[in-house]
Amino acid sequence: MTNDVSVDVRRNGRRFEAEAVLELAADAKTVWGTITDYDALASFMPGIRNCRVIERHAPTKTSEHLVVEQRGEFRFLMFSQAMTVRLNIEHRLLCMAQAKAVSFDLGLFRPRAIEVFEGRYELAALADRAGAPRTQLRYSALIGLRLPPPPAIGSVAVRQNLVAQLVAVAREVSRRSGAPASASPGT
Repeated sequence: MTNDVSVDVRRNGRRFEAEAVLELAADAKTVWGTITDYDALASFMPGIRNCRVIERHAPTKTSEHLVVEQRGEFRFLMFSQAMTVRLNIEHRLLCMAQAKAVSFDLGLFRPRAIEVFEGRYELAALADRAGAPRTQLRYSALIGLRLPPPPAIGSVAVRQNLVAQLVAVAREVSRRSGAPASASPGT
């Protein structure tokens, strides 16, 4: 079964708001385990070379707070920019993972590139007609830049990277669940 990625990117000046929805042929536990497996993200997520949990704060049965560092690159067409980002992440187990960037290192572009980044995964358990588990994965992001990118480039770059990441998540979920699914860009 094909998992279509539906993506909407809106631009308001130097800020981009992105919404993406993907329905996966797997239970919520498998999807959750995939998106929160920070040690393994570099093995399947495009643009991430290294990811590590730096701190875990007071985990409970239903929530936890983490500080995560990711090293990688932002890609668009032939352009690639190395970056390191530190994220504060809040988990509401099997429900929501919300990240807010607290620091960026973008090399030459460090002082004038990204002003804000917030991302949020939300999961909703579903079932298909035969009762097999399915999970809706909804992702939203707010990206604010210090300098405006050229008019059409920003939205295209955000969409391209978001689709690539969600297709990678869908493939990894399929691999972990043993389902023969593939993801493809949707609307």
